[in-house]
Amino acid sequence: MQKPLSDEDKARLDAAPPSATAWVSLVILALAYVLSYIDRKLPFILADAIKADLGLSDTQVGLLTGAMFAIVYSTVALPMARLSDRSSRKLLITGAILVWSAMTAAGGLAKTFWQLALSRMGVAAGESVCTPAAHSMIGDYFAPRYRARAMGIYVAGAHIGALLGLALGGWINEWADWRMAMFLLGAPGLVLALIALIGLREPPRMNREGVDLAEPRPSFWAVLGQIMRQPVLVHLILASTMAGVAGGGFQAFLPSHMIRTFGMGTAQVGLLLGITWGLGGLTGALLGGLAGDWLRRRAHWMVLAFITVGEIVSIPCFVAALLMGHYGAFLVLAFVGQVAAGVNSGPIYATLQALMKSNVHATTTAIYLFCVSGLGLALGPLITGMLSDSLARLGPAGSLQMALLILCGIKLWAVGHYSLSTLSLRRREAGVRAPVV
Repeated sequence: MQKPLSDEDKARLDAAPPSATAWVSLVILALAYVLSYIDRKLPFILADAIKADLGLSDTQVGLLTGAMFAIVYSTVALPMARLSDRSSRKLLITGAILVWSAMTAAGGLAKTFWQLALSRMGVAAGESVCTPAAHSMIGDYFAPRYRARAMGIYVAGAHIGALLGLALGGWINEWADWRMAMFLLGAPGLVLALIALIGLREPPRMNREGVDLAEPRPSFWAVLGQIMRQPVLVHLILASTMAGVAGGGFQAFLPSHMIRTFGMGTAQVGLLLGITWGLGGLTGALLGGLAGDWLRRRAHWMVLAFITVGEIVSIPCFVAALLMGHYGAFLVLAFVGQVAAGVNSGPIYATLQALMKSNVHATTTAIYLFCVSGLGLALGPLITGMLSDSLARLGPAGSLQMALLILCGIKLWAVGHYSLSTLSLRRREAGVRAPVV
C-alpha cells in the first residue's frame, strides 16, 4: 500500500498545468459529446412529425424521448463505468460512438412505436459509455485546479450538440422528412470514431490521494456507501435529479410548445430554439467552469452556492418565457434561464471528483447519471406528456403550456437540496481545515 500523499505533494499535483495532449484529448472527447447530443436530442424537434406519422400520443412521445432512453442509458452506464475504471477508456469510447451512430440511423427505418423505441434504446446503450469513461480520462489528465473548466468545456459539447441537433433536424425534416434526418445525422459517427481511435491517448491513471492503484477497485456497493455517507453528495445528487426532471421535460417538449403556440415550422423552431438553448447552455457551462475554478480557491462551498443562485434565477425566467405570447420574448427569457441553469454541470462534476478518490471516478459519475438521467431525465418527459394528455381539454397548446409550468415548480425542490448541499459543505470545511482534495 502506498503512503498517503503529503500536503506538499497534493499541492504540487493540484497546481500541475495540463499538457498539450490533455487539451487535444479534451477536444476529441467534447466532439464525441457534441455528436452524442445531436443524436440524443434529434427526436425532440421531430416529435410532432413522428407523432403524426406513427399515430402516437404525447405520453408515447414522452416515453421515447425520456423514460425508455434514460433508463437504458443510466442502467448500462453502471457496468460500463466499472469497466472504464479497469480497461481502455479510449477503445470503449470509440466503440460506443459506432454503436449510437448506427442505432440513430436505424431509427429512420422504424414503422411502429416499438421499432423506434428499440432504436432509441440502442442509442442510449451506446451513449451510456461515453460520459463515465470521458470523466475518468479528464480526471486523470487535469489536476483539481483545472477540472471545473475542463468539465465545463466537455459539457459545452452537449449544448453545441443540442443546437445542431435541433437546427439540422428541423431543417432536414422540412427538406425531406424525419427519417432522412435520422439517416443523415447518424452518419458522422463513422468519421468521429476513426478520429477518436487515432487521436485519443489513454492517460495514466493518476494517483492524487496515495491510493494503491494496483489493488482491486472498491465494489459498486462500497462506492455507493461512500457517497451515502457524505451529505454534500447526497443532497447534490437529489438536487440534480429534480433539476433533471424539469430539464428533461423542457428539452423534450419546448420544440412542440413553440410549434403549437406560435404556429412555426420545424426548420424555424429548430434553428431559433437550437441557438437559444444551445448557446444558453454553452454560455452557462463555460461560465460555470471558470467561476467554479475561481471560487474553489476561496472556499469550495462557494461553488455550490453559486450554482444554487443560478437555479433560483432560472425559475422565474422559464415561467415568464412560457407565459409569453410572442416567440421573440419567449426566446430571450429562455436563453437567460438556460444560462442560469447551465452553470451547474462543470462545478458539480468537479465536486464529485473532489470528494471521491480517483480510482472510482467513473463509477461515481455513473451513479450520479443513474439518478439524474435514469430518474430525472426519464421522468421529466413522461410526466410532461402525461400531464399534457390529462389536460387535453385546454387544447394542444394550452395543455402542454400548463404541463411545462408545473415543471418549474419541481425546480424549487432542486433549489432546496442545492442549498442543503452548500450548507453541508460549508460546515465540513469549517470543521476540517484541510483542503477538500
